[in-house]
Amino acid sequence: MNRETLTQQLKGYFDIKELVCPHVYQVYGELSWGFFREDYLETILFLRRHFGVKMYCNYAGLTQRGVRCNMCDLVRTKIKPYPSGHVLWCAGDWTFEGYEAEQMRQEIKKIAHLLPYPIRLERSVTWVHIDTLAYGRIGKITEFNG
Repeated sequence: MNRETLTQQLKGYFDIKELVCPHVYQVYGELSWGFFREDYLETILFLRRHFGVKMYCNYAGLTQRGVRCNMCDLVRTKIKPYPSGHVLWCAGDWTFEGYEAEQMRQEIKKIAHLLPYPIRLERSVTWVHIDTLAYGRIGKITEFNG
């Protein structure tokens, strides 16, 4: 799918403000769509359509669950390199309407063979971290401890 079509389809489900930190949105606005890795965008579009439920990244005062920039508190305080999918434009911490986090992780594992790209899922957290980083990836779904 070409990037323009992908972005237009995603806009039917997500506002860019839900996916990027306020610092990025303030400077780049809608142009922020162009920074994301396409494998990540295709994956979240697939999950939104497959499960047919609303997905929330940044919401209700939570602003660092999607893209994090160098000005975000979670990043600027790091004293070691922070090669997170959140700063590499390919990760989000999601809440799926009607599902607890562990329940959704299990549902995603059931459809691993359908995923457009391999993903990583963070274990034992109250959100569903999804990224398309290759780091430590084994198979279609790799679980890791944050």
